[in-house]
Amino acid sequence: MNIWRFGITLVSAGRRSVRPNLSRTLFKAAIFFAVANTGFAQTQDAGIYVSGLPNNALTADEAKDGYELLWNGKDYTGWALNNNKTNPGAPDAAGNWTIVNLKGVESGDKHKSASPDSNMLEVVSAGSSLFTKDASFLNFDWKVEWQATVGDLGNAGLLYYYQIAVSTENNNTAAEYQLCNNQWQDEWKALLTTAGCNYEMTPLLPSRKNSDNSPNWLRAEGHWNQSRIISYQGHCAHYGNGLRLLEYQKGTPAYQTAFAASKYKTYNTYSAIHAGSFFLQDHGQPQMKFRNIRVKRLTEDPWGPSSPYLNKASGKDSTLIDTLAFDRNLFPKGVSSLPKYMIVPKTAVRIATSSEGLAIEFSEAGNYTVSLEDVRGMRYSLHKVKQANQIFLSGKFSGSPRILTIWKGDTKITESIIGVK
Repeated sequence: MNIWRFGITLVSAGRRSVRPNLSRTLFKAAIFFAVANTGFAQTQDAGIYVSGLPNNALTADEAKDGYELLWNGKDYTGWALNNNKTNPGAPDAAGNWTIVNLKGVESGDKHKSASPDSNMLEVVSAGSSLFTKDASFLNFDWKVEWQATVGDLGNAGLLYYYQIAVSTENNNTAAEYQLCNNQWQDEWKALLTTAGCNYEMTPLLPSRKNSDNSPNWLRAEGHWNQSRIISYQGHCAHYGNGLRLLEYQKGTPAYQTAFAASKYKTYNTYSAIHAGSFFLQDHGQPQMKFRNIRVKRLTEDPWGPSSPYLNKASGKDSTLIDTLAFDRNLFPKGVSSLPKYMIVPKTAVRIATSSEGLAIEFSEAGNYTVSLEDVRGMRYSLHKVKQANQIFLSGKFSGSPRILTIWKGDTKITESIIGVK
């Protein structure tokens, strides 16, 4: 890793008194509450909380806002298997999938918990993929958490618009949000096959990939990732861990060009705008895990002229906002606008920690403010960057979880947790 060193200004190392920020305060309080509350132990990601949501259950706000729970954490109700013999097949009969507690089958524990909150779906062996029996999803906000296996090949996919058929073929009608880890090297560093892309069709945004085309938005193996797909009349956006990864619109010249060059080119249904079911791919790599599968059927267009979710920083940008937290409901009832700090300018941020310290690189030079706070609020520091695109802070960050918040001017551009091994 290159280490950048230049002047920084330490504004405060004690009590917070510099920048009032209700969003950051609430974020910290939520994490502290979760750490102290064993009722939310299921949301842990190697000791760090990835959201305030319970697993495999809707919150009161989600239920009010029209979200549905697609997997109940207990059994395969509402799901079927594409086993090439019957349509649909019974997941219990095939044995390619299991419902297991958070230890996972690789730990030797194959028992599911008595509490659905502590269970997950896990691939056991190569075979057949799971899909929802309901194939009526066209306009939706679909959210899934997944985890790749540690130290071994990991590959799967989140497919949508799937047309149910008596076949194990899974992608001649359905778009695929690619899931893989860095052990899957032949696709990890390819533009059209890396994690988060629209498989063979739409690459990641430039700010969401490294120079070798590998993804920069993914958590390390063994950690849960949060993926989200928003669709309205064939207009789609992929999100990963709260970051917008890509967008595309079926039927546009760019889409048709990509379609003609893809493996789907002989399947006209694929490129058409149509509803379908949601599909969890068994690609043959065991120990891929899934939980927290939720969806909201959209009756409002997120890309519509009055939508609060458009990134309007340029004055004419019609893409969705760059950050959308997993636990943020789309079109919540009684809310007509978004908090100021949720609409993010398009400034890419690359963060790296090492034994020497924390390095941050911005896609453009500017005036930035960087704050660091441990999850219990015991330590806090604020640093200024003036007309530069890099900053290096020496110290031990690995294994010392902290909330990292960055502003460009007065607008918050990122908030994340660093220091997780």
